[in-house]
Amino acid sequence: MRLARRFAGIRRSLIAALVAAGLLGAMPAGRFGVEMPLAGDDGGRGIAATAAIRLALGSDRILVRDGANGGFQNPHRDEGSEGGADRAPRSIVAGFAADRTIAAAVGGLRRTVGDADAAAAAARGLPIVVLSRWSRGTLGGSAFCLCVSPPRLAEFARAGARAQFGSRLLLVLVGDAATLPARWPGRFAGLAHVSVRDAAAAAAARRTAAGADAVLVLADERPPALWRSSQFRQRFDTDYLRRLGHRDFEIVPNGTPPGDVLFVREVSPNGAALRAFVQRFHAAAGFVPGEEAMRAYAAAEILRRAGATRTSVRRSLARDRFDTVAGPVAFDADGYREPDTLALTPP
Repeated sequence: MRLARRFAGIRRSLIAALVAAGLLGAMPAGRFGVEMPLAGDDGGRGIAATAAIRLALGSDRILVRDGANGGFQNPHRDEGSEGGADRAPRSIVAGFAADRTIAAAVGGLRRTVGDADAAAAAARGLPIVVLSRWSRGTLGGSAFCLCVSPPRLAEFARAGARAQFGSRLLLVLVGDAATLPARWPGRFAGLAHVSVRDAAAAAAARRTAAGADAVLVLADERPPALWRSSQFRQRFDTDYLRRLGHRDFEIVPNGTPPGDVLFVREVSPNGAALRAFVQRFHAAAGFVPGEEAMRAYAAAEILRRAGATRTSVRRSLARDRFDTVAGPVAFDADGYREPDTLALTPP
């Protein structure tokens, strides 16, 4: 083992000396790794996101790897969940980091994969922009998310609830979302919240909601929903939880009065640029892009402008502001986008 490490060190020193002497060209840089599912339940969205990235960066500058590993990643609790679905993405990102021609990467279509991608990239110093993530970044780190952090989302919903339903907001964390207060210590301070994993907890949430005007429901892989408290108490039961976890999930039950449930969504304010992107994408791919494709294109826009080396990309992501099809983007120490494009919208 010692001999192998010594040989590796000698090899690196020799290559560096040859490069410095001009006898060996430096490795080319400026390519970007793309980790996206190209099969399974998320395959359609991943293929669309990859097409958008290709549109922004060109096929010759990206190295695409299938995060689904040719198989299925099933995140739906009612049908079971495949363990270790994030192993392939972690391995892919590690491979990108080992390839010195890769300046940065894009990945993390799903939240759990985004967490795994960000951790793998940060551990190896590879700049990465993921599209979904719950974990926190570190000051001076290399992992960033083109998404709004859960605490900021809750803060926006609190302001929206005050205008729509009343000032008292209850945060209901369903399933894996129950881990959010521990992941973000102190960031949910002053906001009442309950965790729901079973029928008894659902009943307790309904009772607690009697003292609130509005309820924000955060559930893994589901659009955040802001409820009028009276409707939440009437609808939120075991049957609703089952439907919420289904692949063909239901957020707003039939018969719910209009305006009593609103979604918290990111809405691009950059109308002209977004329309131009939609036209270009449709002409190239033959279909209209969805939200994931739009955000993937924005991530690729950012990396294209950030530079061609890991150092320049990391520095740019940490300090610059970017105008994209998703709106203005600025990353902070946690690696999350500023929430200036959030809106409350009808279902």
